[in-house]
Amino acid sequence: MNTSNQLALPPIALREISEEDAFDVLQFESSNSTFFEQWVPARSPEYFEETSLRQVIRDLMADPDRFYLVRSHSNELVGRINLRNLGKAPHDTAELGYRVGEKHQGKGYAKASVLAIVEQTRAERTLTYLEAFAADNNPASSNVLLACGFQWDKAGTKTVQHNSNPLTLHHFVLTL
Repeated sequence: MNTSNQLALPPIALREISEEDAFDVLQFESSNSTFFEQWVPARSPEYFEETSLRQVIRDLMADPDRFYLVRSHSNELVGRINLRNLGKAPHDTAELGYRVGEKHQGKGYAKASVLAIVEQTRAERTLTYLEAFAADNNPASSNVLLACGFQWDKAGTKTVQHNSNPLTLHHFVLTL
């Protein structure tokens, strides 16, 4: 019997977001909004109209943080991944965040994406640590981080408000 840990990872391509991606991002965010809102705050209305989304993307491109699209071997947009808080203290750490579309869940795209970002970040030699948070109601995200070498930092666990309810976020750290 195959488990998710034994399955081959799907081939992916990571590319920093650009304005030309606006239509694909609009489709991706629109078709997955209800699914994503289980774990993260709702996107602002600007994400759901192409003209305003183009401005959001231009702003992201100008930001020191890095925002990537994850595409399948057939060039379908399957997810997004980012490195945030670049240039903020501590300067050797970035926060990793990712999302994979609902229809692509359980196929290895999250793990492939995280491993690709880890490999790229290690090669750049500009950071010492990556950190990430996973909601306690999303054990699959915690499993991806653990499978990619992150360690659970129990002391960094925090509780936030999400849809007027408390949500526990588990903190994970990876030494590069």
